[in-house]
Amino acid sequence: MTYIRNLKDAPQFYTTYGSFMHKLIAGILSGELTKDQAQLKFLMGFSDEVQGQLPAESTVLKYIRSGSSYLESFQTPPYKTIGVEKKIDFQINGNKFVAFLDYIGEDDGLDIVDHKSRDLKQRSKRSKPTRKDEELDEMLRQLYIYAEAVKQEYGEYPKHLCFNCFRTGTFIKEPFNKEAHKEAIDWATNSIEAIKDTDDFHPNLEYFACRYICGLNDECCYYKMG
Repeated sequence: MTYIRNLKDAPQFYTTYGSFMHKLIAGILSGELTKDQAQLKFLMGFSDEVQGQLPAESTVLKYIRSGSSYLESFQTPPYKTIGVEKKIDFQINGNKFVAFLDYIGEDDGLDIVDHKSRDLKQRSKRSKPTRKDEELDEMLRQLYIYAEAVKQEYGEYPKHLCFNCFRTGTFIKEPFNKEAHKEAIDWATNSIEAIKDTDDFHPNLEYFACRYICGLNDECCYYKMG
């Protein structure tokens, strides 16, 4: 709908909240804002920047408190900053990709950091992975693909892949794993080939994503019928 019919996403609370926080964090990391200035911008600009149908009032207040608390206690990461909101054009097996890296820092190697509103958990290290472990691995797939962008741009793979979960104050630092990287690259390549060979696309309806994340649900016949 976005790329073929050129329809514009309607703003949604959770996505605009995430974008607003990303912008403020990038401002601090680039030196354009102090954490006090960022917190003030967050509190003063929340109603204008965070748009869409609001969830329950208690949820809105929780998001305001968590965002304000995070910015108030913001700790500068222990890195030499290499890039903030860095865009990299790269290729995987002849296919064109674009990476938008929230932060790249250097400390005995390169680390890439992705800012997340999502409530991710540290790996449990149990013999049988938990649901949260599986969720973490699913999120890491994107960063392993972005790792290829880092290699092509800087000549080396990142040493760590990190998630800065700003809503919960959790920082997850995963060591780069060659096998997981290969699996992500194979997944990306195979997915592209599968898409090329597919003519009939079926909907993948999921209540929260369709209702609160997708900005085109008013245009989606599958969502309306569901």
